[in-house]
Amino acid sequence: MESEAPVGSRRSERGGGSAGPCWEPPGAGPVVVAAAATNAAFEEDPPPYSPPDPKSAHLLYPPFPVLHPPGPFPPQGLPPRTSHEGAPSTAGPSAAGHRQPLPKDYLVESVLVTVFCCLLTGLVALIYSHETRAALGRGDVVQAYAASRKAQSLVLFSLLFGLFASISWVIYVLVALYL
Repeated sequence: MESEAPVGSRRSERGGGSAGPCWEPPGAGPVVVAAAATNAAFEEDPPPYSPPDPKSAHLLYPPFPVLHPPGPFPPQGLPPRTSHEGAPSTAGPSAAGHRQPLPKDYLVESVLVTVFCCLLTGLVALIYSHETRAALGRGDVVQAYAASRKAQSLVLFSLLFGLFASISWVIYVLVALYL
């Protein structure tokens, strides 16, 4: 039978040898040394908080860029919207005073076909109509024309699909009731 050590800890050797346990006297374990590490930058109390001077705030924070200037739609620099529709001109700059009309965004039409005709293609038409407005807002007329054509074709497809589905449903109900 093993004898117990009166006071101390028991540990096995780490060297991998076949020797038995090693007995250590009490207090011979790892020693913790508290070193007083100081940082010379933080020996004093920090200075009291004072808000930045409002006159120098423009030096700290750059001004925000104005993405959409205030005022009526469309922003400055774009030609005024005309009431007639027309295809975009592929020719270069035209004579002074003649500007091509801005594309229609089909927002109202896309909302109506989304609610009443076809939800899926109506939502896609709604996205393209919003893209048309966004392109006009940033002055990209070519992208606005492309998005407007996609919105127009999706509105027309949604309308025709909704009419086809409605007429088919009426015919089905009439046939089911009277035959």
